[in-house]
Amino acid sequence: MTTDQLAIAAAANPAVVPAPINGGPAPPPACPANILLVDDRPDKLLALEAILSGVNATLVKARSGKEALSILLQQDFAVVLLDVSMPGMDGFETAALIRQRPRNEHTPIIFITAFGNTRDHIAQGYSLGAVDYLHTPILPEVLRTKVSVLVDLHRQTELIRQQSKRVNELNHELEERVKALTAVNQELEAFNYSIAHDLRAPLRSMGGFARALIEDELAAMSESGRDYAQRILRSAEYMDRLLLGMLTYSRLARSELPPVVIDLDEVTSETLTLVEREVRDRAVQVEVRSPLGVVHAHPVTVRQILANLIGNSLKFTASDRPPVLRIFTTRQAGFVRVWVEDNGIGVAEQFHEKIFGLFQRLHDAQSYPGTGIGLALVRKGAERMGGRAGVESAPGQGSRFWVELPAFEGENHA
Repeated sequence: MTTDQLAIAAAANPAVVPAPINGGPAPPPACPANILLVDDRPDKLLALEAILSGVNATLVKARSGKEALSILLQQDFAVVLLDVSMPGMDGFETAALIRQRPRNEHTPIIFITAFGNTRDHIAQGYSLGAVDYLHTPILPEVLRTKVSVLVDLHRQTELIRQQSKRVNELNHELEERVKALTAVNQELEAFNYSIAHDLRAPLRSMGGFARALIEDELAAMSESGRDYAQRILRSAEYMDRLLLGMLTYSRLARSELPPVVIDLDEVTSETLTLVEREVRDRAVQVEVRSPLGVVHAHPVTVRQILANLIGNSLKFTASDRPPVLRIFTTRQAGFVRVWVEDNGIGVAEQFHEKIFGLFQRLHDAQSYPGTGIGLALVRKGAERMGGRAGVESAPGQGSRFWVELPAFEGENHA
């Protein structure tokens, strides 16, 4: 019995159809795949269908080259199995016309024939872009393996094409977002200018006149008048601090922060000097565990971070115990973690992230004055320099704020 006869018998009796190569049913394809079988003889089409029944793809049959060309106009195929000897339009002519269509110029073609075994026929087949030229009788396992490889390659190519299309779509979306972000930044620039000039100027005038009233007309004013003037002055000063904080945060979010080598002992000492009077008035016990180390960061931003964290600790002191402020560092994975620890009122765990948000306050302004911007500046500044910020705290047990900054690796510091 010839191979063709064996394949026909297998089609009539599914029990003898060869199993898929992997020994079981193939998983559902990620992308659809079609195989075009072209032959003028129904028995040979049936034989090919039986051999390829284990391949996870849709089999489409054509009885002539003309019919095959019509089908190729409507759908794509992973591979075309093309008989060479067909009446009217033979396989070579069909392949030549397939290759003339841009949509099918790269579709793999496998010629299958019982004739045309000369070198000229084989060379003609490969010159038309065939990936293989097979003679009957055909080993089913060989044909099935070759077709399976081409089907898998088609699926991978289609998947790459889809992914490339999606990447292009995402790039287009990204370009649109960049344009929108650029427009927002331009609006932000205008808003910053408005804060720096248009809004703060009348506030300064308001505060100046309120201060002049208090200083020059104090004796002529009633007690209520003096109280109103004080309230106007405090409100104007608070609003000015709030606008200044917003301006600082905005500039921090978009400005370049070129890093330099910073000795943390020096910058901490300078920051503590600025709050020396407040430390003395509040009788705060300050402990600095030197050496603190050296970091590679932006000096102005580091000073701003330390000033906010130290000021925060001095503000939220507990009334039932003498205030203590500790500053120390730890090293880990290329970073220096600066700790600012106090024994103040503490923060509940559910608010640990909230307090780093812009304008987030947990207490009323009368008990603990402030704008709610300081810790937002701490986190934004740390992130802009490639670090992080966080807190460890519990109510009544004080707080341990920390900021990670890139360590300077030029020297070995403790």
